[in-house]
Amino acid sequence: MEGPVEASNETAAAANWPPAIANWFAFENGEPWLAAHEYPLFTDAWITGEITLGPYTFMNTVAVSNSSDVIKPAVILRYGVYKKSPFPDFRKTTAELHHGGSPPEEVAALSSLIMAMRLRAGRTTRRFEPNLDPRGKPVEIGEQELPYFQKPRTYKLPHIAMGPHSLMDLTKLQTLAKISVTEAIAIVRSARLYQDAMWLAEPEPELAWLLLVSAIETAANEWQKGNGENIARLKCSKPKLYKYLDSIEDRSVLSTVADNLVDSLGITKKFKDFLITFLPDPPSARPAKWAQFNWEEKELKRAFVKIYGYRSKALHEGRPFPLPMCSPGFQEPGWDAPAERMIANATSQNANVWLHKDVPMNLHLFEYIARNALLIWWDSCAARDESAKGFIREEANLRQ
Repeated sequence: MEGPVEASNETAAAANWPPAIANWFAFENGEPWLAAHEYPLFTDAWITGEITLGPYTFMNTVAVSNSSDVIKPAVILRYGVYKKSPFPDFRKTTAELHHGGSPPEEVAALSSLIMAMRLRAGRTTRRFEPNLDPRGKPVEIGEQELPYFQKPRTYKLPHIAMGPHSLMDLTKLQTLAKISVTEAIAIVRSARLYQDAMWLAEPEPELAWLLLVSAIETAANEWQKGNGENIARLKCSKPKLYKYLDSIEDRSVLSTVADNLVDSLGITKKFKDFLITFLPDPPSARPAKWAQFNWEEKELKRAFVKIYGYRSKALHEGRPFPLPMCSPGFQEPGWDAPAERMIANATSQNANVWLHKDVPMNLHLFEYIARNALLIWWDSCAARDESAKGFIREEANLRQ
């Protein structure tokens, strides 16, 4: 992981970065090794490979699951500590980096997003310190409970648990230092939401839908900050309010209102536009053509708008996502993947009826779109910032 070439005031202070990324910067800057902690990472996935990236080593335990214990510590994360935790300033509330997890959980969440699998960090099991036993000391530190997961009869997200998941894919973590601090925070928060969605997808798919939509919203909020002035967005989203504010002699009123409303302007459009902008190619494994989602922009936009509408009803009216969207997709023998949409013209349960047109896609397809859109946006952030740093390097060489 390469640190910023010429860090701005915003990025220079390591305290502004998520702890696991700040610790990586400290490692790259040659700060002394302070300690190392080992954490079991629990999953129901089949893990292959091993890798060391910066201060973090991912060791494969070659765990084999059985019918009574699906979740196992398949990976050991050795977390090398190179940055001391700053002493907190108790004079004010500062929770910009809060996402509900510890530094090793940050690493687990980012890995979960990259590798498309359930992954959760456990408590510290071994600690290494300078000038002490090089084999480390067994410990039992932390309040993290062992994750619970009940294997379903039929997976709603079969690809999350089935097939190999290679730790070599985690090289993507190295690009986190190539993006801005605010983008890094958004990626970590989105990854944490995705991580929780994966653990809830089987027992509580309605909540998994909410978390996946929130993961996209989190990234879209950060992405849209660089896409248009706030006043222009206010004019587009709320033309009557803009016209009234524009008529006020004090010009500061318009900009103040626009700045304060920026995060709520065109929220459905923001969600839809993010997914369309960073839309992945269709999945490589798909069902028969008649059970596939129509991968045309018009159909995708219609589906995303409907999904966001269900999200709003779930949050504000207590209406869960439609039952067909929370059920395992139909799969014929020989298909490479389950149906991507409801295949019946209508379905009914408990006196409720859902028509085909009101069930845009199944959960496993939206998970595929959401996860890959986040990863493509992540790549675009790294590529853009790396280009900017390359320009800075060229300018510096010319000045020399």
